[in-house]
Amino acid sequence: MILRVMMVDSNYNDRRDIDSKVKWVENDFELVGEANNGEEALSLLPHVSPHVILTEIRMPKMDGITFIENAKKRWPDIKYIIVSNYDNFDYLRQAMKVGAYDYLLKPVKDDEINNVLLRAKIEIETGVRKFF
Repeated sequence: MILRVMMVDSNYNDRRDIDSKVKWVENDFELVGEANNGEEALSLLPHVSPHVILTEIRMPKMDGITFIENAKKRWPDIKYIIVSNYDNFDYLRQAMKVGAYDYLLKPVKDDEINNVLLRAKIEIETGVRKFF
């Protein structure tokens, strides 16, 4: 199975940083779309059908928490992973409330981003939640 991934972040350089750290080919991951904010992401979602979305919290037009709340109504099976500059307990709590799959801090480490994507891929393939 190829894991389809979408990135939602208003910072182009942050998206490029994540892109450079993910082992796309080696792990059978595919970047299927990018958006600058939650509003743009919602309009793109039906066209790219991702398994996983990497999203920032603070973005113009629609923040990541609001985006996840809205997207989960139509696409509840997508794994929503927050990748944020903010080491903030309130953001983490909000993310958990809306059902985020994980919360990573920027700048992400190579092994950290690849491990969370591999864990999501295994869970999607097997239907069993893994904690490691």
